[in-house]
Amino acid sequence: MRRRAIALAAAVLAVTLTGCAGVEVDAPGKELMDQAQQVADEALVAAATTGLEALQATGAVTEEAVSDALEAAGAADVETRVVGDGLLFGAQVAGGCVYGTIDTSAGVTVDLGGLNADGGCLREP
Repeated sequence: MRRRAIALAAAVLAVTLTGCAGVEVDAPGKELMDQAQQVADEALVAAATTGLEALQATGAVTEEAVSDALEAAGAADVETRVVGDGLLFGAQVAGGCVYGTIDTSAGVTVDLGGLNADGGCLREP
């Protein structure tokens, strides 16, 4: 029991000290996502970015392919919308959303934040 308590305290301290390196959370509802959830979602954001950049590089950007890439990274309830030459996407992750754009010419953006006021993750352009 004591070892488990010490291990838990060490894990909490590690999360507190490392913070959320590299992922800025600046979205509606961000106050609902705690630091531990942000840190846990960093790997998901990295995997989603890699998968979406691969799609963009091959020109295989479709709503289904974007959904598949986000789900493979660990996101759920993916929503997409075609806008111009690209797609908007939003999906649920632990404590919030991953959202962004993928465009055949402009590239990929992936952000982490809270839920929209309507409870979804798809952002307006």
